[in-house]
Amino acid sequence: MCSTKNALGGSGHGSDLETMSSFLLNHIVHKYHQILQSRLRSAGVSTLQMRIILSLHAHDRLTVGELCNFAIAEQPTMSRALDSLEVRGLVRREMSEADSRLRLVSLTEEGARVHDSIQPVVIGINEGMVADLGAEQRAALIRQLGTMLVNLGRL
Repeated sequence: MCSTKNALGGSGHGSDLETMSSFLLNHIVHKYHQILQSRLRSAGVSTLQMRIILSLHAHDRLTVGELCNFAIAEQPTMSRALDSLEVRGLVRREMSEADSRLRLVSLTEEGARVHDSIQPVVIGINEGMVADLGAEQRAALIRQLGTMLVNLGRL
């Protein structure tokens, strides 16, 4: 794998890529996923399954469509991930009482236990990413990332 310096155009000639936020964000996300996958391997969950479990823990019950938004996945991919989690006894799907076309997904007790084992890993990686930033810098970063997300939604 290329080093970050080389990947960001560190050949000594300078590069417009080094100043493109999207390029840098892609490298951050790629590195984050590499570290996350290696540390979640022992829990037997993929990155998407981790996002599903964390989302369900935070929101209790969600529709499949809501989960697609929170866990960042397309419907077919989400359905396969939920099938796998359901077979393992980590989630359950129930018909919505308000709308029989909707399925509500929630964590089982075993899913909650898996959440409790993976949440510290995720928090630790997130803390490590911003370890050298002070509280004000961290807050500014979160605000700036939120602004970027809103701006992308306008495009």
